[in-house]
Amino acid sequence: MLKKPGFSQSCKAVAAGSALLLGLGFAAQAQAGPRIEFGDEGGFLQIDLKGQIYVENTDYGGGPNGDQSRTDIHFMRNRLGLTGMIDETWGYKIQTCGNTGSTKTPIMYGLSAQETDWNDRDVRVIDAYAIGRLNEYLNLKVGLTKIPLTRANLDDCFAPLSLDRSMFVYSAYGTSPAKFSRDMGAVASGRFMDERLTYFAGIFQGREGTAASQIPLGPTAGLIATSTTAPKTSLQYVGRATVDFLESEGGSGYQGTYFGEKKVFNIGFGMAFQPDAAFRNTTNVFTYSNGTTSQGPAPVIPAGSVVTKVASRNTNNETVDYTAYAVDMMFEYPTSFGIPTLTAQYLNADFDDAYKTSFASAERIAVISGLNGQKEGYYVKAAHILPITVGKAGKIQPYALFENWKFAHLLGVNNQKIKQYGVGVNYYVSGDQRVRITGEFLKTDFDTPATLPVAGTTGLASVKNFDTFRTMLQVVF
Repeated sequence: MLKKPGFSQSCKAVAAGSALLLGLGFAAQAQAGPRIEFGDEGGFLQIDLKGQIYVENTDYGGGPNGDQSRTDIHFMRNRLGLTGMIDETWGYKIQTCGNTGSTKTPIMYGLSAQETDWNDRDVRVIDAYAIGRLNEYLNLKVGLTKIPLTRANLDDCFAPLSLDRSMFVYSAYGTSPAKFSRDMGAVASGRFMDERLTYFAGIFQGREGTAASQIPLGPTAGLIATSTTAPKTSLQYVGRATVDFLESEGGSGYQGTYFGEKKVFNIGFGMAFQPDAAFRNTTNVFTYSNGTTSQGPAPVIPAGSVVTKVASRNTNNETVDYTAYAVDMMFEYPTSFGIPTLTAQYLNADFDDAYKTSFASAERIAVISGLNGQKEGYYVKAAHILPITVGKAGKIQPYALFENWKFAHLLGVNNQKIKQYGVGVNYYVSGDQRVRITGEFLKTDFDTPATLPVAGTTGLASVKNFDTFRTMLQVVF
């Protein structure tokens, strides 16, 4: 029998289902899809269908030189999720996502797959893990799952406080979500002290093999650079603990707001470590169309020849570890004049300054530096749900945000600093996350003018700052 959540056949089924949803990190207001219940032991199959459509206008990225404004309409996320519980303890979750990301990465434009690729609608698996809800002290996820280093990464991407999660807060490595957001491994979590202390302990595959990344700038721009092989196949260890001072936030994932249903004030601490994650000293090996090669940070191109291949080589066997520290907080308290919310995140990812001696392009883009390499920074977000109803059940939530980040090496600049300022408004049409319209203005400032490449153009000169106005329609079924 096909049912909507909450129409259980018995009080026992309701209680079991609610406990399971809490333990799996689901939020009641975000789960509107159908659920098939079966058996006498609390078994069910939950189906979730979610989508986000973005319209973005940025004051660079358009025209033949990339120096004019540009408007893009695209899917940000298309999700189909299936969660099957055999009973109250064991189950399996799989979640897919359409290949529908933005045409603008955090700081540069590219051409969307929709414009260039007949396979732009490919679907990939982003979560796939076995579930073992043994008791309140020990819950297991085994497979491909989120890295529980930061609150920001555990935030439900269909329930962030602002339009989206931070562009800069993901952990290593590189450009693949399979590493900087999720990884293969196992995560244990549980709650103690009347559910006021929550822990996460994860063991992940970490960095293995080589990474391939497109070079954005310079004489080899557009080519794919291949990194060195990871020095050792070491595992990555991740730990996290959250202390709740008011009500327990619960779950293994977080929401940007709880619409006044909880009184929340907590502080979280996270740490990640992988020994021998990268080589300290690397250089490029360039292969040319005439069959010759050269080594060094930049190519020495023979007359009448072009670079055809860029690979990395370590010049000795000295290695560096990957270490990351994170601190975060959330406060939300319902009042007669509305619901104020405040959240913040700090992250320090460290590769022991390897960028100073590791000059290979792939290493600098996707391993030791770049957006998800060595960096330090934070964000603060504040919001307030107004004490009014718009429409049948709609809620209005203005918000503001500020981010401040320092990157070891980014787009050819050492110690680049980026600040972002943003304001926006969430309109929760249904009074929860199921139907949401968001508008946001975002200003991005570089400490050192950045050269931002734009695919399909002749390039873009130095940019000190740029502005973006974005809107989103979200539907969660």
